[in-house]
Amino acid sequence: MYLKSVLHMGWLMVHFRNGAALVECLRTGRPCEELVLWDGTRISHPPGRGGLLEAVQETWRERVYTDGFYTPGDGEVVVDVGANVGLFAILVARQNPRCRVIALEPFAENFRYLRDNIARACPGNASCHQLALGSSFGSGHMQTVGSRSLDHVLQLQNASAGGPDTQVRSAVVDGAAGSETISVIPLSGIFELAGAPEIDFLKVDIEGSERDAFAAVAPDVLRRIKRIAMEYHDNIAPGTLDVLRRVLVATHVLTVRSSHAHAGGTLMARRRAAEK
Repeated sequence: MYLKSVLHMGWLMVHFRNGAALVECLRTGRPCEELVLWDGTRISHPPGRGGLLEAVQETWRERVYTDGFYTPGDGEVVVDVGANVGLFAILVARQNPRCRVIALEPFAENFRYLRDNIARACPGNASCHQLALGSSFGSGHMQTVGSRSLDHVLQLQNASAGGPDTQVRSAVVDGAAGSETISVIPLSGIFELAGAPEIDFLKVDIEGSERDAFAAVAPDVLRRIKRIAMEYHDNIAPGTLDVLRRVLVATHVLTVRSSHAHAGGTLMARRRAAEK
């Protein structure tokens, strides 16, 4: 554990202009508010909340969603669901400026930072929307369950039978206005939001809501997604991994990377050749 911490400190010093300040935060356990890249780009984070150093280690250093699994190609569409303040969206958008990234984040505080970070780091090929992913069109609100920017869960209020056009457009307006009510869209609504018939890569980290969001998704919808990297949270929603396996196995080849830290891990899904 000590060696891992030392290596992470060294990585922070190499990759960020404010690496010394980040190392001090890691050493003392004090929350970090900002990453500064060597080109001067600033990635900001809600002050007083933890989670930034944990997220940057997982997403940028360890690359848990993409390492050996996905590299963005020219013209490809990437959707980041549960984008937080934008670390994954920024990583992919800057890795290939000719791909297109759509980031979804429902929690209002995180969304403000996400919007500003994308505007500074990758305005040419990334966009963001204050939306949550669920089983159907509807609304809800975010409940804070911890002190980190990562610790928010979706509480559904109602579902709507309305069409995707109305739901998606109203969600973007509500997000811009800072509405406390969050619009929820199903997986099928993402394609219209992205303006694409297929999604090349879908990253999902939504603190347990993945179970309901995927439980009843039709195979025809799943066939339109080439690769999925998703954190599953059996510790929050027991039985999530079993549900995801049952739903995805018919259309995708699955790899599960369990976590020793908690009852969860990462599920990687690659569309089967016969489903293309």
